[in-house]
This record gives sequence, C-alpha cells and structure tokens, in this order.
Amino acid sequence: MTGSPKVIRLADAQKSGARGRAGSFDPHEFVRALRDGQPWAERAFLERERGHVERVLTRILGWHAELDDLTQEVFTRAFERIAELREPEALRGWLSAITVFVAREAIRRKRRRRWLIFRAPEETPDLAAESTPAEARAALRAFYEVVATIEVDARIAFTLRCVGGLELSEIAEACDVSLATIKRRIKRAADDFYVRGRAHPELVDWFEEGTRWRQTKS
Repeated sequence: MTGSPKVIRLADAQKSGARGRAGSFDPHEFVRALRDGQPWAERAFLERERGHVERVLTRILGWHAELDDLTQEVFTRAFERIAELREPEALRGWLSAITVFVAREAIRRKRRRRWLIFRAPEETPDLAAESTPAEARAALRAFYEVVATIEVDARIAFTLRCVGGLELSEIAEACDVSLATIKRRIKRAADDFYVRGRAHPELVDWFEEGTRWRQTKS
C-alpha cells in the first residue's frame, strides 16, 4: 500500500460486516490484503478487532468521552503502518501496542489540557454491568480517580494487569518493553495506589480483603 490508506469509518464497517473472504482466516493472506489496501480486509480488520481496541482503551483510561475518536485513531495508524508488521500471527499484539501508544498520548493530553472525562462506572462497558452492586460501581469510580494520579507508563501497566487481567508477558509486548520493566512499573504503580487509595472509603475492601491486591502485585 502506498501513501495514507483510505480511512474506513467504524460505523460503516459495522454495517457492512466482513463476509465471504473474511470467513476463513489466514493471517498471512489477511495481512497481505491489508497491505494491498483491500476494502474487504480493512472492514474485516475493523470488525474483528474493534472490541479488543475499545477494551484496552477503556481499561487504561476508564470511559473516555472521545472513545470512538481514539479507536478510529488506532486503526488509522494501524493501516498506515501495516507494512511494518513482520509476523502476521502477531497482528493483535501489534495492534495492542498501537492502542497503548494512543492511550498514553490521551493521558498526556489530559494532563496538559485537563479535558479527559470519566463517566460513571455504571456506563463503562465490560467494567461494570447493570447488575453490579452500587458499592462496586463506586469503588470503580474511586479506582480511576486514584490511578489518574499515577505516572503514565506505570498506570498503563497497572490497569492492564489489574483491570484487564492480562498476563505480564502480554503487557510487556503491548508496551514494547522487557518483562522486568513491566514488573517494576506495576510494583511502582501498586505502591502508589496503596498509599493514595487508602484515603478513599470506597476502596477499603481492596485492602482489607486483600484478594485483588495480592493478584495485582503478583
């Protein structure tokens, strides 16, 4: 593909779907089609991976007022850089790394402009279902208030581990750093969260019960 690829709107991809050739998935053929700018492959890519991108963004940022725009930005960059992908089997991990980079930029813009908006946890997809008790939703709100004060890279690693439940190796791949670096970042964020989070009554159970806390630090 030469030049900037055509940007396919997410809504268009949802309507069109990815049928026919996208039905049987061969990563090598699929990536070749993306590099060639094949419309069916671009639509299939959006349909297959949009949910994954939104989950990664939401777990790092909480519910962001510009989630759709950030998701579109991730795919725009992916289309522009698809020629850089050397291992088609690693497509999702490669996309996760782009998503983390976009999330990092959003956090840094927020700290400069303070326009990042967190909605109530009950509106957050995959993080608080309608059946979730009010106490749990309040704890989630407090959680994101605390992690918003943590250094950016440490925060990303911590939320991907604590909220996303990703393995350490997956987080290291997404952040493009060593496993040792990710462990240090998570420990640093966990220590900060412990100090700052204890000031929030909604988070008392995190520390008294200890279950989530042990899982996060392990």
